[in-house]
Amino acid sequence: MRRRDLSTVTQEDGERRLIIALRKMTTRQGDIFLSARFDKVDHVELAARHGISVDQVSADFVRAFGIWSRCLHARFPRLVRPWS
Repeated sequence: MRRRDLSTVTQEDGERRLIIALRKMTTRQGDIFLSARFDKVDHVELAARHGISVDQVSADFVRAFGIWSRCLHARFPRLVRPWS
């Protein structure tokens, strides 16, 4: 897949793509992604909050980040499959 030039993405388009990406994530992945990425919550606190291991928090964050990245760079973000 060809990467999108992010300098041409408007804030509104970025927010729209983030919402699409969040809909493709599980609830836990979405919460971990938003908390770690934007609220700067560490993985230990997220593990305690969700009752899972730190390794599982890391794995969920990586999956969520991949979904967000694919939606951000895709020409048609609604067609992005979350398991790709």
